[in-house]
Amino acid sequence: MKEIKRRRSLSHWTNGWLRSLAFVAAFSALTAAAACGGDSPSAPATPTPSKTPDGSYNISTVNGKVLPVAIFADTNYTYEVMSGSLVLTTDGKYSIMTKFRQTIPGNVSIFPDSTGGTWVLSGTSITFTNSDDESTDTATWANNQLTFTETDGKATTTYVYSRK
Repeated sequence: MKEIKRRRSLSHWTNGWLRSLAFVAAFSALTAAAACGGDSPSAPATPTPSKTPDGSYNISTVNGKVLPVAIFADTNYTYEVMSGSLVLTTDGKYSIMTKFRQTIPGNVSIFPDSTGGTWVLSGTSITFTNSDDESTDTATWANNQLTFTETDGKATTTYVYSRK
């Protein structure tokens, strides 16, 4: 019985020693590779698009223009998008926060607007369902960007949200 314990102890010590040796060898190889980078510059790592849309996004453009952007302007009235963010969670929920500026002669008002609900991905299309009124909206998801195209009467507004 004592011999069995001894073999087990020796085996345990040998396995531990081999793991330590493997760690030292791997660390040495990584250190040597980093030190032998050579004189040629290396290209920065190219980010790969995420396979799932969950995450945080900011409005990058409205109708192809950077913020702030007037989405309606008349002689005595201007309505602008100042900023916006969108968060998609892994459990299928979303929240959107957008800040607008409204200008009329002698008065400038800035106000936030927010909404939330659930989202479902189907291919490259995401359907958003508002939790307040069950209305739906759709965005296209590609290259870590969400693109919403909103049509109100004759006016079409395109919002592009880019992943943070």
